[in-house]
Amino acid sequence: MDFDLTEEQRALIDLVDQILADHCGHERLTGLEKEAHGSGIGSVHDAPAWRALVDAGAVSALLPESADGGDLGVLGLVLLAEAAGKRTAYLPVVATVALGALPLARFGGHDDLLAAVAAGEQLVTAALEEPGEPTALTTTARSSGDGSVDGYADGYVIDGAKTMVPYGDLADSVLIPAELDGEPAVFVVPRSSIEVTPLLVTGRQPYADLELEAVSVPGTALLARGAEAVDWIRDLGTLALAAEASGICTEAVAITARYTSTRKQFGEPIASLQAVSQRAADAYISAEVLRLTMLHAAWLMDDAARGGETASSTEISADIAIAKFHAGDAGSRVLHAAQHLHGGIGVDTDYPLHRYFVRGKQVEQTLGTATRQLLRIGAHLAE
Repeated sequence: MDFDLTEEQRALIDLVDQILADHCGHERLTGLEKEAHGSGIGSVHDAPAWRALVDAGAVSALLPESADGGDLGVLGLVLLAEAAGKRTAYLPVVATVALGALPLARFGGHDDLLAAVAAGEQLVTAALEEPGEPTALTTTARSSGDGSVDGYADGYVIDGAKTMVPYGDLADSVLIPAELDGEPAVFVVPRSSIEVTPLLVTGRQPYADLELEAVSVPGTALLARGAEAVDWIRDLGTLALAAEASGICTEAVAITARYTSTRKQFGEPIASLQAVSQRAADAYISAEVLRLTMLHAAWLMDDAARGGETASSTEISADIAIAKFHAGDAGSRVLHAAQHLHGGIGVDTDYPLHRYFVRGKQVEQTLGTATRQLLRIGAHLAE
């Protein structure tokens, strides 16, 4: 297992870092937040920064060669998500790439939509969470006719509800998992046919609740059948969130190191105090553990996607759960330590660290808390 980046991966990160440095500085992000608050929307989407990434080929670089992409795959995705996390950028990396573009590329049949996403003309996301955290899908789909065309039913009718959908109020299409003929299936549904309730969340990113009441879609809306498809999409989204958390924690530690090295008490930098240096070191170790577990899971998932047999899908899911556990558990410790070592300025909402703290808490809660990941890991060990 080799975590060294390839030349193409290094080029991607250098490119993304330069774009985000130009577009996602603290002052500009603060301006976007104030603009969103003043407009009454509350949530923030940085359309110019996303357009810059798309135009530079950072999104298409992740797609397979069959979709005219650079084939950087899962490892490219986590590197992009990590870079966005370091800048706390308001970008749909998790929603549109992990939960949208890569599933569309994997399962096929929606080439025009995938091309539109890669060109920045449309946004796509997936609605994986349902109210009350049910143990099985409560959203259902049924055939709307008796005949079939080209292997598809005439159409489907979908009923159900989804909650906490990232970019659910901005995406042009939503991947909807639903129970069909006794098994899970995934449908591509236009947002225009769904009742959408925008949400204002801690991290200020766009989220929404969705209601589907007798929503009719054509037979071609069926993207994939089987629990494996739904699990794969969830795993990829979870991994991308862990990568974003890695970037958040890494940069929070860096901000703290710079602050404690310049903030003086009794004529000496507070970084020279043993209690401060020890807690900072613990935070650094926690951030590194998160990053390594995330990269390990990404390498395994990428290897499997390319036909490798290093680990089974169950083992990969368990490793992804481990990375997401650290995103919530260790990530929380890192961000609390960063705030505490800053003293009073650590809770100043105008200071950059505040954005990292609330974004980290948002990632912790999205697609499963640390406790839910422990349950997944425990179930794997029990098997």
